[in-house]
Amino acid sequence: MKKKAFTITELLVAVGLLAVVFAACGVIFNYSINAMRTASATSEIMRNLRAITDQLDADFAGLRKSDAKMFIRFSDNEPFADSIVFFATGDFQTTNAYSGDIIRGNVARIYYGQAGYIADVCPDPLSTDEKDRRNKILARKQVILAPGKSGFSTNEYDPNSFFEEAKDSFSFTDANNCSWLTQGPNIDPNDGNDIPMYLARGVDEFSIMVEDGKDPNDSGSIKWWPQLEERPVDEADTPPYPELIKFNFTLYDSKGIIKNGRRFEYIVYIGK
Repeated sequence: MKKKAFTITELLVAVGLLAVVFAACGVIFNYSINAMRTASATSEIMRNLRAITDQLDADFAGLRKSDAKMFIRFSDNEPFADSIVFFATGDFQTTNAYSGDIIRGNVARIYYGQAGYIADVCPDPLSTDEKDRRNKILARKQVILAPGKSGFSTNEYDPNSFFEEAKDSFSFTDANNCSWLTQGPNIDPNDGNDIPMYLARGVDEFSIMVEDGKDPNDSGSIKWWPQLEERPVDEADTPPYPELIKFNFTLYDSKGIIKNGRRFEYIVYIGK
């Protein structure tokens, strides 16, 4: 019995259907890969967000506002790179990089802001380059006040007592007069001595706003200062301790999958 063969038309239809199936599989596979990459980037961003907010909460929980000042330096260029310095009580510990001794203290001077520029290592905080935005470092520098531990200051401790430092801080009238406090530290991730100051990478447009009473034009909602048009240009008097501080920042993933990053606002409650 003679078998019937496929016609050219049937063969073309079969090949066409197979091509459609492969194309659909390719689309689904590509979509799955993109979804997985986006999920991974989002997870990285959220890990950094949690690290930053948890550390802010821990530090501000011990804020010394009755016997020391808080300093905020507002930048006047976009992308903003503000910084804040305050004193806090807590259980602080570090290691003397030279002797290896453990140094402990219950009061520290704490800095938050973007790290300073180091060529080929840490970008300029004010850079708008896409790659630089992904590599900017948010620094948290704690200087433990440990009198008697050493005859000189380091990145992590100071031989002055809290009362000496607090007395000095009250002598300043604004952040510009204490630029040595509010200046961003240089951080080289390849230097083990700098690692304790490294909080998160991919943090851009770090700006700070403080609660400035209620907005009478908006049903009593919170009024924040400074707004974009109110940002200080030359000098900014250190604001009195507000009830709330708002930190604004954009987080980028390390591979640039989420092109514009994710913008966040985080409010720390200070209280009266």
